[in-house]
Amino acid sequence: MNIKDNFSLFGMIEFPDVLSLLNLLCGMISVLFAVEKEFTLAAVFMLVAVFFGLIYGRIANFMKKDTHFGRELASLAGLGSFGVAPVLLAFQTTKGIGEGWIFAAIIYMVFIAAAALRHARANLKETKYFEGMPSLVNGLIVPVFYFVGLTSWYPFIFLVSAILMISAFRLRKLF
Repeated sequence: MNIKDNFSLFGMIEFPDVLSLLNLLCGMISVLFAVEKEFTLAAVFMLVAVFFGLIYGRIANFMKKDTHFGRELASLAGLGSFGVAPVLLAFQTTKGIGEGWIFAAIIYMVFIAAAALRHARANLKETKYFEGMPSLVNGLIVPVFYFVGLTSWYPFIFLVSAILMISAFRLRKLF
């Protein structure tokens, strides 16, 4: 038995999948910075994750390497980078808002559930459109609200975002 047989997973990875892994790693770096209360760096790495998330689809299509494995990996990366990372940044920046903190935390949990549902639904369908708001949008909205100093709006933004992610409206894919 050779070593390649023991690590056949590596034979499944195409170049675009590396971009999804970079997306995930940037999202997890964002999480680590949020835990350490380095919010600016957390927001920046979330935006870098968006970059890798956006170019994954374009590169996969261009290279004709759009595989089921790659789409699943991109979905998992998206849940981490655009579901978990935004929640942690929001949670850390709003946990001192007083009694509303508990209400905000509940909204953040609803948001995570909505992101998971959105990704699960998207994994079942291969279409030319998005159904509901793509979670990647959260990777843009959350840092922007942080940079303009509107973190007190996070609970409202996350609730609206959760509703939009699980809604049935259709948005045409650009790539």
